[in-house]
Amino acid sequence: MDESGKDPQITQISSNQCCVTPLRPGCARLSHLSLTSNLRNLSNLRILTSVSEPALNEKGPGVGLAAMAFFGPLLLLVAIFTGLNFFFGFFRFYPPVALVVSMWIPGIAGFLAARYTKSSVFGVKRQRIRFLALAIIGPLSVCGIVRGALWLSGLAPMQNDLRDVAIGSGVQFAFGILFSVLSALGEEIGWRGFLAPLLARRLGFTSLVWCSWLPWFFFYLWLFLLAGSYSGPAFGLQVATMGALLFGLNVLLVWLRMRTGSLWPPLVFHAVHNLLVFNPIILGSSHGSWLTGELGLGLACGYLAICIGPLWDGSRHRLAPQSGDGV
Repeated sequence: MDESGKDPQITQISSNQCCVTPLRPGCARLSHLSLTSNLRNLSNLRILTSVSEPALNEKGPGVGLAAMAFFGPLLLLVAIFTGLNFFFGFFRFYPPVALVVSMWIPGIAGFLAARYTKSSVFGVKRQRIRFLALAIIGPLSVCGIVRGALWLSGLAPMQNDLRDVAIGSGVQFAFGILFSVLSALGEEIGWRGFLAPLLARRLGFTSLVWCSWLPWFFFYLWLFLLAGSYSGPAFGLQVATMGALLFGLNVLLVWLRMRTGSLWPPLVFHAVHNLLVFNPIILGSSHGSWLTGELGLGLACGYLAICIGPLWDGSRHRLAPQSGDGV
């Protein structure tokens, strides 16, 4: 009490009185719990978006600049490879090596853009065993069912497929695994490691799927034309089935990336798919039929059928953060 008889913890502000008293133990505990909950939510958001702290704090470059940092080197490398193939016939020497090197164009662009934006292309969350198992079972199931149906219907000869998989040739099979993993790693670093989380900072899951599929499709179309892997009469059908197959794959790969916060599940999925369907070791100068080939309608229908579930799950759980969560 002072000379006026008032408690010094009571202060007059305008016409209202505000009591300044020490926090009660219950209030202190409540404040601590609220702070802990907010920190946990921030940590979960960082894991979900798989971007760095500067992005969440709006200190890093915006989405537009980050996209330019990715697509700039990508287009430059595409132009360089086009020139090499035009003047030196890059794809004529050894198509598997040329294919794997080309698949690292988005990977190199992704690494350079990630360095510029100070983000991680591999994610920040540990992968779960069940998602890794799903990444293996998914392509095995689709390829097994589709190939089995084609074999039983007589549309595809079983002998050629078994020889392509390289059963009985351990060295060829080992190189097939190596090349499949390397080509998948290059693509996933660029498309799902960097681009998908970047676009997720502004788009919902459905829009994210479409916007990340479009550049991937054009990249494959460029590669398709560059390698001469098409036949004139069925060119339109081959492009359509290739686009459908890539869309189904992209839904599954983006869903795995955003659902787990890690690059490893989509990488495993992509590598197993490459080994079973698009093995660079057995890639020739032309693809198979538009119906039964590596980019054929049969596999496209298989992946489109199972991508419905991830599309629904991604939209329902809002896997892609909304505007304002990131930059």
